[in-house]
Amino acid sequence: GKTVAELADQVLPALTAAMSLLKKQAPAEADNFRSTVIVAIAAASRPQKGEPSPTMTEMARKITEALDAA
Repeated sequence: GKTVAELADQVLPALTAAMSLLKKQAPAEADNFRSTVIVAIAAASRPQKGEPSPTMTEMARKITEALDAA
């Protein structure tokens, strides 16, 4: 995919699948993986000043939902 929407259509289900697999095979690592992704999102969405953009906030929500859907 070349657009953000096309990439999201591929990445979000892959995150859910990765979490499902980790929960089955290595539950402790599933928590570790989720925490790592959440920290990365927080670091990436930290604006130089002010609040994160609405787009970034929405994408962070979708990523978190994908992780929690497993």
